Amino acid sequence: MELLHGLQAICNPATLALIVGGVFGGLVIGALPGLSAFTALAIMLPFTFGMEPVNGISFLMAIYVGGCSGGLISAVLLGIPGTPSSIATCFDGYPMAKKGEAKRALGAAVLFSFVGGIFGALVLSFIGPYIAQVALKFSPYDYFAIILFALTTVSALSEGSMVKGLLACLLGIALGFVGTDSLSSYYRYTFGISKLANGFNLVPVLIGLFAVSQIMISARDKAKTSKVESISDVKQKKYRGFGISPGEFLFHLRTAIPCAVIGLVIGILPGLGGNISNLMAYSYAKKTSKYPEKFGTGIVDGIIASETANNATVGGAVIILLTLGIPGDNATSMIMAGFQMHDVTPGPLLFKTSGALVYAILAAFIVANIAFFIIEYFGLPAFTKMLSIPSNLLLPIVIVCCFVGSYCANNNTLDIFIMVLFGLLGYMLKKHRYPLAPLVVGFILAPSLETYLRRSLMKTDGSFLPIIQSPIAAVFLILTAAAVAYTAYGEIKKLKTA
Repeated sequence: MELLHGLQAICNPATLALIVGGVFGGLVIGALPGLSAFTALAIMLPFTFGMEPVNGISFLMAIYVGGCSGGLISAVLLGIPGTPSSIATCFDGYPMAKKGEAKRALGAAVLFSFVGGIFGALVLSFIGPYIAQVALKFSPYDYFAIILFALTTVSALSEGSMVKGLLACLLGIALGFVGTDSLSSYYRYTFGISKLANGFNLVPVLIGLFAVSQIMISARDKAKTSKVESISDVKQKKYRGFGISPGEFLFHLRTAIPCAVIGLVIGILPGLGGNISNLMAYSYAKKTSKYPEKFGTGIVDGIIASETANNATVGGAVIILLTLGIPGDNATSMIMAGFQMHDVTPGPLLFKTSGALVYAILAAFIVANIAFFIIEYFGLPAFTKMLSIPSNLLLPIVIVCCFVGSYCANNNTLDIFIMVLFGLLGYMLKKHRYPLAPLVVGFILAPSLETYLRRSLMKTDGSFLPIIQSPIAAVFLILTAAAVAYTAYGEIKKLKTA
């Protein structure tokens, strides 16, 4: 009943126009490599200053939804994640585009992004407060075990050797330690460069690893051969609607539903977000698939896992923001600033003190997902036509976007050099067939892993025993050991049959 009242509150031309405009703006910015939902929110936040609270916060929610979903466009068409939450979408989306199935890849991404978004919105509306109460009980032990489990799943993301996957992950963890120690405030591995006090910024790192390295490989291949087929040369197959039949949609729900749950849970846990949920969901889909060897070659299952999870994560992040007043990720920290700008304090009392506003925001969140679905659906033909642009015209534009995106992430010229450095690193890793996904996971999770481990040891006076005795931590540590053992068994089996 309260949700219906919320729908009534936003069903006016001004609010609906702001929601549609916010979704469209978020999609455009999210589709540009290096510009994420956080960037879109940072740009648009000042415009909400003179708005009514319902309009202003609904506008920010719509930008968040659009920004998280926009990354799928460049992930499929260029092989470059528009946002960190679309990293895993590249793994199968771009190969599908190279096989002439760009519209099917985009259609599946849009359709299951909508499924994940609506799932997150419904859970947020009906059982969000209860889920947040459970997450509130998690101790540092539990967070450490969950993050360790997330790191072990990188073995499933390794296309070749598990050893190479784990080495890439360890490299990512080492790079994640650069900067200021969060507990002691000492500088580590900065080599006297004060601008590295906050470590390597994620945006130039991702642009370098995925975009710059891909451009370097394309240049190398063109130097070797007189003619290299680009995506613009590939004849794209024609599909009706989303390129997926109703029967296929129902079949893939068995993958989408667990991935939506993974995304929701990751979203609720502060500090993780879509950067991790899409990779964990992709790992789950690959582990449970009857044809794991096809992942990374261009199958729709990988896209479904990634896009369902990262959109469900949005709902989880908003749950923790509204009910506990804790930003689940960088983007929700900007939305929290929007709350504060309108003299609204998110937290446990928000549902009692401003119930009408809360349910209006929840209704806006649902409408934003519907608006995203409609805009993306009618935009599919236009997105597909982008492939007709010759690569010699498109790549210079991409390079410019890479430089602009890296600089705008922090207004720091050093980030441009970091982008180039990680581009060279990504090129060398690809050349020697080391997977990039484990490196990214290790880089993102290293600070959180260290922080929660040290907090746990400080709490236990250096003893590991209480960590193992915590029920939630024990479950995830057992799952960690099982994941490593299962993957090692698979590697040994491959060696025996080779």
